[in-house]
Amino acid sequence: MELSSYFDAMSKAKKEYSRSLEPVCRDFGLTQNELAVLLFLHNNPSLDRAADIVSCRGIAKSHVSLAVTSLEAQGILTRRYDPADRRACHLVLTEKGTEIAEAGATLQRQFFEALYAGISLDERAQMRAITRKIMDNIAALDREAVK
Repeated sequence: MELSSYFDAMSKAKKEYSRSLEPVCRDFGLTQNELAVLLFLHNNPSLDRAADIVSCRGIAKSHVSLAVTSLEAQGILTRRYDPADRRACHLVLTEKGTEIAEAGATLQRQFFEALYAGISLDERAQMRAITRKIMDNIAALDREAVK
């Protein structure tokens, strides 16, 4: 398999992932970015700041900010400021937000089960290790680009 085929496969997987989550977006009137924020907060409870989402998911800061503002206006999440550091804003899902995130997480699990069908646990571990190395290399390239 050529390396470019790997990138083609990842691009197709990303498109299919978005398509698989469309029912939740449609049912709850959310954008893909809004659902991405909800799922991130649901799946990563210790990473509850907008900066965490930007850093880990690679979603543009402006898109995260718009999504958070919209989700807050819809009563799907709230902002809680850290009493020890008023600059630190934590994002907390409301009951409605948790309900939507759980619906999205169900579709997310189904997608990944289908994506990894026929791939052994050992192969998945190898894939995670290789992907981690690729991500480290991308981060190094990014650091070089900003110098």
